[in-house]
Amino acid sequence: MRSPDSSESTHAQWQSILHAIATHDYGVVQTTLPMMHSLDGRTLRVNEPPAGITPRRAAVLIMATPAQQGVELIITRRSGSLRQHGGEIAFPGGRVDESDESVIACALREANEEIGISAAAIKILGTIHHVYVPRSNHIVTPVVAWVAQPPTYTTNPAEVDEVFHLPIDAILGSDALRIEERHIQGETIRVPYYPFQEHRIWGATALMLCDLSARIDRCITYRNSGHKESE
Repeated sequence: MRSPDSSESTHAQWQSILHAIATHDYGVVQTTLPMMHSLDGRTLRVNEPPAGITPRRAAVLIMATPAQQGVELIITRRSGSLRQHGGEIAFPGGRVDESDESVIACALREANEEIGISAAAIKILGTIHHVYVPRSNHIVTPVVAWVAQPPTYTTNPAEVDEVFHLPIDAILGSDALRIEERHIQGETIRVPYYPFQEHRIWGATALMLCDLSARIDRCITYRNSGHKESE
């Protein structure tokens, strides 16, 4: 993984890269990203709802904020009391409440409700590939954003136990993603995850991070080759 050129402000470059990858997929095809597999190689996670099933819309907010070195992503540990995905590492987000609510409005509202970040502090950069979550039948749109000033958090204890800052370097490079075997519903499966502190980031959040990482890699390679985004 190449890093942004140090001849410019690191933070300005990262904001530019994140805006670029939230508006261009750089040829990243979601079906080629790491998914859960069986031991015999079968893909066990399909990123679309089954035929005849209408998923509920949802959104999460992938917020990047400047750090001493590079940038960090704002993630949470969901409350252990939640019925769905309790205790998991995730981005702030939730279900689109009204039929006329946009995924961006939903992501901003949920970030404010869960960890107290005002929409005024957030610059929306774009979106990346949606992710289908079979357990809750949600089609989730990840909204990418920039938070210029590291915020002070007011967490909603009913939804969030902790807020973390994940260094973006933790998802970059060929050795960042790990694979472990888990026994689920009587079958041994291979599950991709990102290690972070004592946690494992897996499932839909890991897939979003895989998408983000792949786009960043291709964007930096593209720029270092002398191309411009308009080409």
